[in-house]
Amino acid sequence: MEKTQEGLLLHRAYSFAALYHEGQKRKGSQVPYIAHPAEVAQILAGEGAAAEVICAGLLHDTLEDTSATPQQLEEIFGPVVRQLVEGCSEDKNLSWEERKEHTVQMLKSEISMDVKLITCADKLSNLRSICLDYRELGDALWSRFRRGKEKQRWYYRALGEAMAPLESRWKLVGEYRQLVREVFPEEK
Repeated sequence: MEKTQEGLLLHRAYSFAALYHEGQKRKGSQVPYIAHPAEVAQILAGEGAAAEVICAGLLHDTLEDTSATPQQLEEIFGPVVRQLVEGCSEDKNLSWEERKEHTVQMLKSEISMDVKLITCADKLSNLRSICLDYRELGDALWSRFRRGKEKQRWYYRALGEAMAPLESRWKLVGEYRQLVREVFPEEK
């Protein structure tokens, strides 16, 4: 894809994500939600991802958390972007535990490396947010989460273990694992 086309695709994705996430806020804050997909895109760009992967990173939560449809994504961004976004999307009909276990298992599976990369960037962005809030609030942070500290500890540690084989491939995995150790230190 030529640079002009890449730029237009990314511009369209930023605009689409901003419109569809309008009014949404990050958990427990007044930060507009669009900051999260924008950070995911930044992480992906830092890993040298292709424009379609960065585009999917911008759109990764639109199917889960907005009224956007797979058909819209395909019409506007093409089948590759739609497939990547669908590959990263959780089934909101499942319980939290089932969704999170599925994500952990997906990272261990033989699915597309692009879907894994987007998922890792998404989880790193979430963990950065948790880490900054944890530094400020300490254990009071966990009251924001319905599943509390222990379930969050299980999930983020399990993700780190699932990502471990990818650490030599992507620098974001090392940062992720370092933040897990800070937010969820080993019990003594």
